[in-house]
This record gives sequence, C-alpha cells and structure tokens, in this order.
Amino acid sequence: MFESKSGFFGKYAEEVSLNPNVGSWSWLLHRITGVILVIYLFMHLFALSSSTAGADKFNTWISSLQTPLTHILEIGLAAVVAFHLLNGLRITVADFFFMTKPHKTLFWVAMIIFLIFMIITAVVFLGRAFSH
Repeated sequence: MFESKSGFFGKYAEEVSLNPNVGSWSWLLHRITGVILVIYLFMHLFALSSSTAGADKFNTWISSLQTPLTHILEIGLAAVVAFHLLNGLRITVADFFFMTKPHKTLFWVAMIIFLIFMIITAVVFLGRAFSH
C-alpha cells in the first residue's frame, strides 16, 4: 500500500507524511529539539571541562567564544529550549489533565507564547551580538 522509507530519517518523514497535522509536526519538532539539546549539553560540558586546566585557560576559551556568530547561535539555542519547554508543557497538560481534544488549541497558545519570547530574546540578544 505505502512504500516504506528506510533509514533513520525515513521513518520520521513517513510518520509525518501519513498523518500531516499539528500533532505530527509538534512530535517531530520535539524530537529534533531534544536531539539538539543533547548535542548542546555535551558541547557545554566540553567547554566547562576546560576549567580543570586553570582559570587562565578557561577565560581564554570563553573569550574566544565571544563573537557575533556565537551570540546569534545563542538566539537559536533559546529558540530550541523555548520550543522544547513549551511543547513539553503542552504535552504534559494534555496528558495529565485529560485535555487531548483541545491539543491543537494548546499548541497554538504555546506557539504564541514562543513567538513573544523569541521577539524579546531577539531584541535583547541582537543588541549584544553586534556590540562587539
């Protein structure tokens, strides 16, 4: 009936293509942001581990990261964290408070809060990114 897609990304693409609604896209984005956060966690721990070599080494490492590019990437990190957090809260509310029927409405409420947060974040962080 349906041609099965193979590979890691194929099964996720197949899932969303079979059921292309808000819930499927929310699920896929939640998975992607979760993977990004795990990768960031290991990068963060690597950066913090430079403190074991002494304060000078740590300060040198951190000062090398103070570039406009890394400040713009911080905006992306804030977006990933905010989406994952708000979507996780939406899932929790829908599951524990038996609100599965209005889950689409909850999604759009979470996205409005996300957009407000990202506008504030962009205003604050962009000023900092280009002040160097």
